[in-house]
Amino acid sequence: MKKILSALALSALATSALAAAENPNILIFVTDDQRWDTVSVNNPEVALSTPNIDRLAEEGINFHNGFVTTPICAVSRASILSGKYSRNNDIHEFLIPMSEPVFKSSYPALLKEAGYYLGQLGKYGVGATDEQIATFDVFHADVDQGPAFNTYRGKKVHDSEWLTLETRDFLASVPADQPFCLQVNYKAPHPSSKVAPEDEGKLAHHTFERVPTQRPEYFAPLPPSVKSALGALVFHDTIRPEKNYQRYRREVLEKIASVDRSIGKIRQELQQRGLDDNTVILFISDHGTHFGEKQLGGKWTPYEQSLRVPFFLYDPRPGALKAARLPQIALNIDIAPTVLHLAGLTPPEEMDGLSLVPLARGEATAWRDHFFYEHQTSPVGVPRPVARFMGVRSLTENYVRWTDEYPISEELYHLEADPWEINNLANDPLWASELQFWSERFDQWQTENPDTYPQHYNPYGPRPQTNAPGIDWKKYKKYWPDQYKQIAAEVERLGVTWEQALEDPNIRQQIGKKLRWYY
Repeated sequence: MKKILSALALSALATSALAAAENPNILIFVTDDQRWDTVSVNNPEVALSTPNIDRLAEEGINFHNGFVTTPICAVSRASILSGKYSRNNDIHEFLIPMSEPVFKSSYPALLKEAGYYLGQLGKYGVGATDEQIATFDVFHADVDQGPAFNTYRGKKVHDSEWLTLETRDFLASVPADQPFCLQVNYKAPHPSSKVAPEDEGKLAHHTFERVPTQRPEYFAPLPPSVKSALGALVFHDTIRPEKNYQRYRREVLEKIASVDRSIGKIRQELQQRGLDDNTVILFISDHGTHFGEKQLGGKWTPYEQSLRVPFFLYDPRPGALKAARLPQIALNIDIAPTVLHLAGLTPPEEMDGLSLVPLARGEATAWRDHFFYEHQTSPVGVPRPVARFMGVRSLTENYVRWTDEYPISEELYHLEADPWEINNLANDPLWASELQFWSERFDQWQTENPDTYPQHYNPYGPRPQTNAPGIDWKKYKKYWPDQYKQIAAEVERLGVTWEQALEDPNIRQQIGKKLRWYY
């Protein structure tokens, strides 16, 4: 990978002079929970078209194989900002700010040093210190989910419309002699967002078919930690009942309609201000979501529905590809180095992502043929834990490790023959060498990128996570007195020891399910 990075860096230097000379403006659209096939340019059969989002791909580049490296909001957004895997940006939880060394090498900090006018609007989604917020010239953003409706000049408006109006204000505030970089973060179609009033009922008369893998036989082979996890609960509560399913599928697309309208208005604003011919636009979602595949809901999985996202780059300037559909793997960690390269800067070597600029100019001859992913976020105070996993994926294989299993459970899918990831080949002797190949490749990556999650694992801190490997119960009682009292009552009721309550996965799960606190 380092050799590829070096080759691409040399290739990129050949085109950076134009970017540096023009100082292009950069606009980044980020949606929330939007899977790859919910835009009509990727899925012509989608029930509600997205003409303004489609234009970005039709006039620019559609990275048809766009993915995220961690399918959960906060961590993916930290990767977008930093250009680094979760284990290298040290963000494994919500509301945790990036360390100063990581933030100083992020795209906002480096663009600020280069003289860019910076903005963040909407769901920033990552913890931030006062100093980090001060890096932005405009920071009208939330480190948490943010509201579905916001107030603009005394009027209550939907999030997507609020972002449109805030973007107009931002553009009006940009000094004449400065290029800008603005990240616009939509809540839609996250479950906490709402359908805009003008979009309610657009699909009221449409009936959605169930996805093919929503039957029990596709759920049965999953590991126990996945069957008892949050994704299964979301399926049973939100997707399995027919009335809920139809409403959920309808509202996802109706929510995206407000994003599509907002992007159209913002592009009109760019044109009216004479900025459209020098503003590069990137579009990505922080991850996808399940529509019931394998009887799972939400994100939090290593499968296509969770990892794959719409990913577009539109560069209006001469020399950039137009109306291109590229097969190369593009990742959320590629946003930061791409933004820096567009600005004429050299991305830091410690960034894990690659600049997409050489691809955008049709110049790159070498590229990644696989990527690694990880998901280690599992907060204690949720109705069910989130099952943790890691893995490596190419365009033809997906290798999965479920790390909350004892021993670790593996999966291997041959994607060309099995795009729905139904037939796990990990225990098939005919695929033993292929399993070993991907397992060793993952181990090598992990050796080169040591896991930082354990050193941040603190069951006593403000954001504890499930399955703490060791607990000092006296210390736990001090930090979590109410939860300790409830755990103690369950230990007594079940007639088990404190050691069993910690070390026996079944007892631990039983107590967690009873209390909805998975220590």
